[in-house]
Amino acid sequence: MHPHAFTFTVATALALGGAAHAADNAAPASRKAPKFSELFGDEVLARGKGVEVKQSLLDQAYITQRATTGTGGQNLPDDVRLRQEAQLLDRLIVTQLLTNRVTEADRTNAQASVERFLSEFKKRLPEEVFWSQMRAMGLSKEQLDRRLIEESLSDAVIRRELRSKVSITDAQVKEFYDTGTDLLVKMMQADLEKIVKDPAATPQQVADFKQRLDDQRKSNLSRLQQPEQVKVQHVFMSTRDRQAETLLPEEARAEKHRRMERLRERALAGEEFTKLVIEFSEDRGLKETRGEYTFAREAPFAEEFKAAAFSLQPGKYSDVVTTSYGFHVIKLLENIPTRKLELEKVSAELKDFLTQQEVVKAMPDYFARLRQDAGVEIISPKYRAVRPEPERIPEAAKPKP
Repeated sequence: MHPHAFTFTVATALALGGAAHAADNAAPASRKAPKFSELFGDEVLARGKGVEVKQSLLDQAYITQRATTGTGGQNLPDDVRLRQEAQLLDRLIVTQLLTNRVTEADRTNAQASVERFLSEFKKRLPEEVFWSQMRAMGLSKEQLDRRLIEESLSDAVIRRELRSKVSITDAQVKEFYDTGTDLLVKMMQADLEKIVKDPAATPQQVADFKQRLDDQRKSNLSRLQQPEQVKVQHVFMSTRDRQAETLLPEEARAEKHRRMERLRERALAGEEFTKLVIEFSEDRGLKETRGEYTFAREAPFAEEFKAAAFSLQPGKYSDVVTTSYGFHVIKLLENIPTRKLELEKVSAELKDFLTQQEVVKAMPDYFARLRQDAGVEIISPKYRAVRPEPERIPEAAKPKP
């Protein structure tokens, strides 16, 4: 399974607030002003059977969301912030409602699911890059583990109570593959029929909507195209202290650069590159990957690394490439041109995506039932007056090879 398709949770239910519920990241020093809950007590914002969301939990969820979306330094208008907080409050409620329905079997399987996800994800990225991205979002390993476990538990409930009731046929998968028709397209088709029958609709309005419908189909089909990719192998030496994550002294970096130059010369002289990689590379994922990665131009690798990889001819070696992580010598193993993915390779992911759309469509009614059964009440007047936006149906599939 591709890491982006880990579970329903990572693709969609992350938005339901499992991450926010688990987050305990500290705010940056520049924003360590007293919180509302510290000044006026930890107010209960919402309560129901098995549900209680306090101001402190919402504060932390809001800080985490701002950090992970890169908006922490922006000042938002009060009404925008209120809407965001109301949405987060709703997600925290839903997370607790889902957690209340978790079984022991779900708990047993959660850790194994998380470990599989992390293992698959880190096969796609050098471990230095993976953890650099996690740190940028303010997540330590322990926080990420907790976040993914909570998501996995919520996912188990969604799968059991919603997803298991959805049946996508092979014909639906084939229709998507051939024509780009998914649930969103079908909903747009129904809207178009209403517009066509509306006496007040102008020919231009009909034409414009038809164009939007056509564009959506084309967008779906374009995402079945595998972009140009390269398969590379590299030997890597870090220029950072692995424990302190600080830059090594200049002399130590210079010595590593000289060692990399010598390794490149040995490779050019005909020495087996895989042997050099296994013996000398400091890639943390070396045991699993043997230094091999396949990626497209938009992959989250260092720009210098991607530029070098895409400039090579198969079998050729790069110069010593310097990135923020360290030094690399790259060998291009294969150029993989753009092509439409074969149906048999993506049918499972397409079925999963179409199922996910149906599940998202069913979510509002399902969550409403859970809230009603638990007697959930929004106690805070300011949040009670704001109606959170419903979760949206994903607009397009993006299957991975």
